[in-house]
Amino acid sequence: MQKLIIYLVLITFVFGLKVLKHECGHDKIKEISKYESIPPNSIEESSDIRNLQKKQPRNMIITYNMDFFKPLADSVMAHQLSKIINSCEKALQLAIDYFSRLIKIIPRKETDMRYKSSNPKCGIVPVPQIDRIQGKKSDLHIYVSYTVESNNGSIAHANWCQFLNRLGPTHGTVNFNFGLLTSKNLEDPIMFEDLMEIVIHEITHILGFSNSDISRWVNSDGKSHVFPIFEKDIRGVKIQLLRTPNVLKFAKKYYECEKLFGMPLENQGGKKSAGSHWEQTAIADEYMNASLSLTQAYFSGFTTSLLRDTGFYAEINESMEEQMFYGKGKGCDFVVGKCDQKNREFCIPVKDDGLCDFYHHGSSNCNIGQYDDPDCNTSKVNTNGKCWDTSSQLNTQENQITYGVKFGIQSKCFNVTLLNKKHQPSDKLQGKCYKYKCESNEKLVIEVGDQKVICTQNLAQMKVDGFHGYIQCPENINEFCGFKKFCPNQCSANGFCLKEQCYCAKDFQGNDCSAKKKL
Repeated sequence: MQKLIIYLVLITFVFGLKVLKHECGHDKIKEISKYESIPPNSIEESSDIRNLQKKQPRNMIITYNMDFFKPLADSVMAHQLSKIINSCEKALQLAIDYFSRLIKIIPRKETDMRYKSSNPKCGIVPVPQIDRIQGKKSDLHIYVSYTVESNNGSIAHANWCQFLNRLGPTHGTVNFNFGLLTSKNLEDPIMFEDLMEIVIHEITHILGFSNSDISRWVNSDGKSHVFPIFEKDIRGVKIQLLRTPNVLKFAKKYYECEKLFGMPLENQGGKKSAGSHWEQTAIADEYMNASLSLTQAYFSGFTTSLLRDTGFYAEINESMEEQMFYGKGKGCDFVVGKCDQKNREFCIPVKDDGLCDFYHHGSSNCNIGQYDDPDCNTSKVNTNGKCWDTSSQLNTQENQITYGVKFGIQSKCFNVTLLNKKHQPSDKLQGKCYKYKCESNEKLVIEVGDQKVICTQNLAQMKVDGFHGYIQCPENINEFCGFKKFCPNQCSANGFCLKEQCYCAKDFQGNDCSAKKKL
């Protein structure tokens, strides 16, 4: 029966949209599983906890088991399924590489890495008996599985299955939803990048970013944090704020608000996501928002600070933090006050439709009432308005002539009233895509057709020969030039992008990971 379901789902493969939509269902799955943390079970291990700081940390080692997929090799659709499985495994391997670079940890003892839970399964994967008597040579072991749930909005979900008190998770599960993945072209670099971001997001839940795990976090003395969560009414909505030391310190500096109570956690989604993600109106497009970013996600200092506050890891690599600008320096009111639509982070319905989004990724529409917070309307980039996507239906020769536009990974959105002089002038301001280059943090060069426009003044309205109207310089050129940039060819679905550099999967190489390594 399962093979039949998979076969029916696969029929839709060629009709997949070029976008992954993901809603995290982490906490709901965790509640169903009901795994319990366990204490170290020997004097030696207890002593080891007290002496962690005397040992030398090393890069975190994560291993995984994909035996659950082996029966699919006998399916009549084995060839098509193998492509999906390979993409899922590649995304998992790259995520493991990512966390190995991010986290240093005191090496787990062999006895720590034995599976001791009374539950015979980790997720839906039966745990091999050998894993109970012989610990893995790693710091986290993941059992990988799949389900077919086309009506479930989660591309993947993850959870820990074994947790040692004060030491952190030792075993976990990542489950891929083939009900959604089989309709997607995971060999497309944009699609694969989304998948990899989802896997990194889900493993971060295993590592400690979970509302139900906050009480298990420990400070430098190995003791629980005192009142790590503070509850407060903000904009008429009850919000949980995380106030652990590193998160609070980072948030105060980021927003320039010394009186900040804590960092808001997601208040929507019920048991699926509330309390286990960053609040979208406080920090958007972060890896640990509840919904997948439709543009570019940032792994920011908020999440690295949280991982430090778990107390499970010896060191978190600060150099891997990605600089964000959403709400940066906007003060206390941005976080706990009324949403101010004068800030670019928020928008005015109808009036702002068609303008560029906050990070200038593309033309957008203003979403009304997407979140519980009153007046916190945010811009959502239109499907065909993404400036990096050369396959956009707006990337036509006609638009190139009419507006001078250009799509590609070196393009961003600029608000314009430009029209080729062959057309009647219009004063309608709208977001269009243009290739750009920052020659310095205060000098921006924009290409309109075959001409170059130089921006040195914020919000300056620049004329362009051969066009009616103007192109508007960004509100903050210095900030604009610091926005996250795409890697070459988005790493060709063979690597992850970090600060404009591709880090390739083991079988690939090159600046865009497109070249296969020779055997």
